[in-house]
Amino acid sequence: MKYKLILSLIIILVISCNPENGNSQYRIVYKNDKNGNVLKGSKQKLIKFIRGGADIKIGWGTKGQSHSIEHLSEPIWIAVLDESEVVAHLDPQVLSKTDWNNLSANYADSTLLSQEWRVVITTKGEFDAVWYDRKNGNVVQRRPQSHIISWFAKGNHSSESLFSNLKE
Repeated sequence: MKYKLILSLIIILVISCNPENGNSQYRIVYKNDKNGNVLKGSKQKLIKFIRGGADIKIGWGTKGQSHSIEHLSEPIWIAVLDESEVVAHLDPQVLSKTDWNNLSANYADSTLLSQEWRVVITTKGEFDAVWYDRKNGNVVQRRPQSHIISWFAKGNHSSESLFSNLKE
């Protein structure tokens, strides 16, 4: 009897510590095409993860004639609009120069250090990027785009609205 109890406890411990169980891995919960059409998952599922306080990451990329690039970022701010769309702002980044010949990045062009790259992304495939001059306080360039965007979540989900009045 004692051995069965110990064996049961060991099995429970092993199962609970296994990283594939529970919510310890990021997974794509929504993916949209350039026009915001669903490729995988659902916006409602993404919204439930956001409401549950899950960690969110956003991935996108592009493929040109000679090079491709993929990005993955954690948003600094997320909004759910009218229960149906998600808007996320990315952390401003100081610009670097991509060296495509060596497939590396650097800050050799020090003139770029005064500029930030700011982005807002939506579940409609919208990707609005601006290059902002921190020294002069103005927008250097604005480049609205559309992308295939993957929305990843890790953690719990909830259907409870974040602003609901809960009775205790």
